[in-house]
Amino acid sequence: MSHRIIGIDIARAVAILLVTWKHSMASFGARGQLEGWSNYSLEILMQLATPIFLVLFGAMLELVYRPRFEQGLHRDTTRRLTKRALQCYGYYCLAIIVFFTLMGTYSAMSLPFVFTGFISVPYSHLLAFYTAALLLAPALIHARTRYGLAPLVGIAILVHLLHPILRHLPAAPEFFDRDYLQHMTGFLYGRGVDFIGPSLLHGLSLVCLGMLFGHGLHRRGSVRTEGRLSRRVSVWMALAASLMIVVYMVLAPSQVSLDGLIDAALRVDSHPVYFSIGILGALALTWLCIYVYDVRGMALGRSIQVFGRRSLFAFGIGNILAYIAPPSLVNLFGLWGSVTVLFLIICGLTLIYDRAERADLFSRMENAVTARVSQLRRFRA
Repeated sequence: MSHRIIGIDIARAVAILLVTWKHSMASFGARGQLEGWSNYSLEILMQLATPIFLVLFGAMLELVYRPRFEQGLHRDTTRRLTKRALQCYGYYCLAIIVFFTLMGTYSAMSLPFVFTGFISVPYSHLLAFYTAALLLAPALIHARTRYGLAPLVGIAILVHLLHPILRHLPAAPEFFDRDYLQHMTGFLYGRGVDFIGPSLLHGLSLVCLGMLFGHGLHRRGSVRTEGRLSRRVSVWMALAASLMIVVYMVLAPSQVSLDGLIDAALRVDSHPVYFSIGILGALALTWLCIYVYDVRGMALGRSIQVFGRRSLFAFGIGNILAYIAPPSLVNLFGLWGSVTVLFLIICGLTLIYDRAERADLFSRMENAVTARVSQLRRFRA
């Protein structure tokens, strides 16, 4: 086995492809058009994509960024995470501009709240979450390095144990006769107007549990040998998540249903069962990918790693294309043909972007523009 865990990259790629397919379906109103188990299976996979992504984000903080902190690269690591956060925010603002231009939904007064992420824009809430999460990531890593994982994991579990209290908190008061504060509370802890989540609080709880997952993946054996990936922590996490599901099914069966998972009711409610199922999904998908690509060394399908590597671009450009995709495509390609065409366009653009990044095209363009500006300044002087 190589030092890098290929299975995590593949699992992230699968998650972003599921999100891209979901938004492509939503763009043409294809959600709910299938029937029976084909509909249930696809919807469950798509609903699990977001928690899988958050868990794997936490795993990467633990496996990639924490060692850099411990090597004394605090500033460089913080700069990398901040740059990533600004990229997320850039895509989020671009999505707002496109959506506002097309729909004219928001008033001039509400736009500041939209640009701060407190009012959800369709498909793009996760970009607002990641902007905040990436800015907070250095603090999470610092806390993990100084105090260990136990406090972070304990707070993460406490968030979900407090669900009965959080869901009964009163609505925030109106501000200037509008529900701006309710949108803010929705973003912060999940109690807001038409908020699909996950909130910043609940999302960060999954990130912390993802850090535990990443810690549990550390190899056993000599540093000079390949060693074996440890499954012990993952097993305990799976047992705890399963216990949470069973407890709610026994004590509050009316709150838990397959339909509630399919139609995002559990997600909107920030229900512990939704996040528990998401953790199980992340564990199952990642370990399956680890077995196939790290243990068995399978080469087929490794090329989809590019979508995990360029997940931000795929998500950001995918949202915008989902806004502007013309409904008339259905007349040309049919419903599912249109969904497939949009999905393939997003994938194609992601591959082109990856090729440009690997060729350092954008850096060369930036350097050329900078040199040209400097040249013009010297000429004017």
